[in-house]
Amino acid sequence: MQTYFILFSLLACFAAIFDFLFYKIPNIFCGLIAILFLFGSSIFYPVEKILHAFLLSGGTLGICFVLYLMRILGAGDAKFLTVSSLWAVDTNFLYFMLVTSACGGLLGLLYIMCSDKIDIIRIKLNLFLTKFFENSLMSAFYKRYGELPFKNSRSQNSGKLFLPYGVAICGGCIMITYMNIWGS
Repeated sequence: MQTYFILFSLLACFAAIFDFLFYKIPNIFCGLIAILFLFGSSIFYPVEKILHAFLLSGGTLGICFVLYLMRILGAGDAKFLTVSSLWAVDTNFLYFMLVTSACGGLLGLLYIMCSDKIDIIRIKLNLFLTKFFENSLMSAFYKRYGELPFKNSRSQNSGKLFLPYGVAICGGCIMITYMNIWGS
């Protein structure tokens, strides 16, 4: 099961990178995280624990849907948080949400203090990855998102700050992996 948790963390990190670069989380990452949970849980977990995970994830989806309707959370973040909550069945779900919220608070403070510098880093990282993926198998997948208009972290009209909350959710996912592999 350790391999599944490490793969889960890697997929979460890829989703966080895409959220950081484009403020979008591709559905492929959420789908792969869910499929990976189905394979891993069917091998290692009893049926009761799998049902508990789906109930927990369904409740998370309901809360995320309300937050999406109130325009507090994006649709990609809601999907990512929902499939990540599937993996929190072995650990304390509230601890997962606490770590995710703490990472989100730190991310918010970081963006408030230096959003312009973060935008410069995002542009440079985007240019580097465009050159890196130019002749690889990932080029078609990356070009789909690389051709999107670059969005600044602040809205031009309202000055509203956009946060890539997938990065904070990734912090919670890494905590899940740590607790299941090395934690008590």
